[in-house]
Amino acid sequence: MGAAFLATGVLGGYTTFSAFSLDAMSLIEQEAFGLAALYALGSVVASVAACGLGLIAGRGFA
Repeated sequence: MGAAFLATGVLGGYTTFSAFSLDAMSLIEQEAFGLAALYALGSVVASVAACGLGLIAGRGFA
């Protein structure tokens, strides 16, 4: 079960990052540079904020 869980996590993370990269590159190809930068920066900031909130919530249950 551990190997399957690890493989799913790694492959899931890889496909998610690939979709993120493709979306950003599509915006760049459309010459929507400002929107591409906003999308990339916003995605990173939102993911770090969500991680932080998850840690805070998880520690509240410990």
